[in-house]
Amino acid sequence: MSSQARFQEAVMAGDAASVRAMLAAEPHLAAPRRGDGTDPVVLAARHGRVEVLRLLLQAGGVAQAEGDPDGPPTALMAAAEAGQEEAVALLLEYGADPALRDRQGRTAADLAEAAGHHALRRRLATPAEAERVVWSGPSQ
Repeated sequence: MSSQARFQEAVMAGDAASVRAMLAAEPHLAAPRRGDGTDPVVLAARHGRVEVLRLLLQAGGVAQAEGDPDGPPTALMAAAEAGQEEAVALLLEYGADPALRDRQGRTAADLAEAAGHHALRRRLATPAEAERVVWSGPSQ
């Protein structure tokens, strides 16, 4: 089994000791993998592995504050959809942008609401969300 596969398993299992040791030996393991569903930060966020998520964020596991809206769903979106409140809080602390939208135009708040996580949706709602209006043209 490759070191990347072992790392992914440790992330999903929430094995912080193993993740810490693997990152010490191979820091590049925290790097985003964009598009193949194995981004370590997204996996940790989706599965609520908060201690591992913190290690990944400290190791530079995201290239920007929280991803590319044209890429796969961000870690914040994955955590919100899964109802992982602690992961959401940590991602926001590290600069995740709740206003980013996925390819379908949904924010993390939208995904939380659709999954029935209403309190999380309220926490993620941005001022712009409250004023979301569909423009229908100039008034007559």
